[in-house]
Amino acid sequence: MQINHDRIRRAQELMAQHGMIGIMIMNYDDYRYFFGDIRSQPRAIIPAVGPPIFIGFSAEEPELRQELGNEPVKVFSHVGEQISNVRETFRSLFGGPPPGLKSPPSGKPRVGMQMWFHTPAFLVDLFRKVNPQVELISSDPVMDELRMVKDPGEIELMRKAQSIAALGMDRAKHLLRPGVTGHEIATEVLYTMMKAGAEGTSTPIHINAGIRSCWIHGKVDKTPIKAGDLVVIDLTPQFEGYCANLARTFVLGHSDEVRTRLLDTYHEMREATRRMLRPETTVAELDAIGEEICVRRRLGEFHLKGISHGIGLRFEETPAPTIIPAHRRTRLREHMTVTVGHTILAIPGIGGVRFEDVYLVTQDGGEVLYDYPMDSQVD
Repeated sequence: MQINHDRIRRAQELMAQHGMIGIMIMNYDDYRYFFGDIRSQPRAIIPAVGPPIFIGFSAEEPELRQELGNEPVKVFSHVGEQISNVRETFRSLFGGPPPGLKSPPSGKPRVGMQMWFHTPAFLVDLFRKVNPQVELISSDPVMDELRMVKDPGEIELMRKAQSIAALGMDRAKHLLRPGVTGHEIATEVLYTMMKAGAEGTSTPIHINAGIRSCWIHGKVDKTPIKAGDLVVIDLTPQFEGYCANLARTFVLGHSDEVRTRLLDTYHEMREATRRMLRPETTVAELDAIGEEICVRRRLGEFHLKGISHGIGLRFEETPAPTIIPAHRRTRLREHMTVTVGHTILAIPGIGGVRFEDVYLVTQDGGEVLYDYPMDSQVD
């Protein structure tokens, strides 16, 4: 474990700006961001003033104290005691707002918590019940500001994650043939990526063939892939917590005029959008580029907004326009990492295509973190 004191300092400065007395860390990605480590139940409190407070199972106490030295540690022997530890810790902060922090109009101190995919709703509800004297709010105003822009070390970890995804895609392409199932391919792909250092995947592996290539999201099944199918493969391995996202569409055998038009249109959308990945561009402007290309190629009715989203320690970080429409107004910043290719371009009854990569936002446009081939034909 290695505490990143600079990140904690910046988080505390932002907490003061947003009137928070602390942030309750409940998720792997936030825990890893601050402490470079992971536990099966990551729990810590970052107060607006002072050192972080770690909460762990009693059997882990010797290890935690050895790693953390003089940092505060609270231990529990069962879940009820853990809840009590959290409650008492926040109550100890209620003697008045920390220096430089004003009490909010409600009179209740504000506590931030991540409220995304991996925060169980029952824990949010339980926290509110046992801590009625605080106002629980989203930690996004603090954490988005910190995590949207990546430092050089984070970028290199994401490059490595993308290179692992590339190995998985190589294996998938090698196995693609009529009669093979998505389940068979996914099994081999996951093994390949794990051997290369992946910790798992941030989302399920998608191998969508035939009519299911129209799906926005996907799965693997045991239905044999047929000659002529469009096959969308989407891989999201994680390396030291950081997420990759590599998607490619393949055609088994001959591609007809409609499928070729879908493939060519997506290639043009991807390249035009990549050139616009510069500071101050909004996500809405990226979507407008894709829509114009689809309209010109007589595919406008099939265009979906949301071609890009943020990515890092979480698969979908801000901006996440397909989940939160207001994020379409988000302006890109230099050294943000984003995907291009999040949406599917699909014709009902025929099939869909997707090509997705991770890019670094630069003054000259998007820099692809790992350049994987775009060829679609599988003989």
